[in-house]
Amino acid sequence: MNKLSETYFTIGEFASLFKLSKQTLFYYERNNILKPSYIDENGYRYYSLEQYFIFDIIINMRKLGIPLKEIADYIQNRDVNALQLFYKRKQTEYQVQIDIMQRNITNLQTKINRLEKIKNVTTDKITLEEQAEEYYIATPFSVPKISIKEKIKLVAKHNYPFASSELLNEYLMGYILPKDALQQGKFLAISHLYTRISHPDEYTDVQIKKAGLYASIYTPNGFHTQYKYSLKKLLAFIERNALTIIGDVYIEQLRNYWSTADYTKYIVKIMIPVDYL
Repeated sequence: MNKLSETYFTIGEFASLFKLSKQTLFYYERNNILKPSYIDENGYRYYSLEQYFIFDIIINMRKLGIPLKEIADYIQNRDVNALQLFYKRKQTEYQVQIDIMQRNITNLQTKINRLEKIKNVTTDKITLEEQAEEYYIATPFSVPKISIKEKIKLVAKHNYPFASSELLNEYLMGYILPKDALQQGKFLAISHLYTRISHPDEYTDVQIKKAGLYASIYTPNGFHTQYKYSLKKLLAFIERNALTIIGDVYIEQLRNYWSTADYTKYIVKIMIPVDYL
């Protein structure tokens, strides 16, 4: 026993070197990553002094998120080139994560700025404004007779690419009302859901909201059943100012269920592309 105590660590002693539980060492033993160097007739486990250095590799590779099988293979075939490849691969993975975090920081700032703007927005005031070109993803939504449950399924389908991405999209979902439906007074005849995006190269089927002149209004009580009141105001404004409608209506949510539980406090921005007669 004296010889064992000089040349081996008990499982408790070995675990204490890394401030781990004995259960953790059992886990690595079960997965054939690190087995005790010696197990006596009573089942007591002993680790050789050299195994400290092996486990030091294991712990640090786990810190890097390297799979157990790859760690086990490396332990059996340690090599400077193989280790260098491990480090380079993790370096690349971390750079991707840094890029994602930097994008999310930027997107969060956009959201913070938009929320601040909402606090001070003037509603029910129509403006004519030049808007820059924007990109968006759209999903068909021309289904007035289906149930609310089925509509939510369509919303979920539209939102899935954003919900499943590591990137936080900086914009909320909106609606597209076709020009013909607007002119016919069918104010709830939404044809598409849409969400603005800042990086069109990352998506397929990207569409463009054209740059140009838009008659716009911020709408209080921005639940969808209330859109008609603002749309009627916009139509009257367009007629009074000798304008003509040249495209579909974009209804962009600015305050929705994300920032209030009261749908009467929703705010949307309704934008109609126009030109002078």
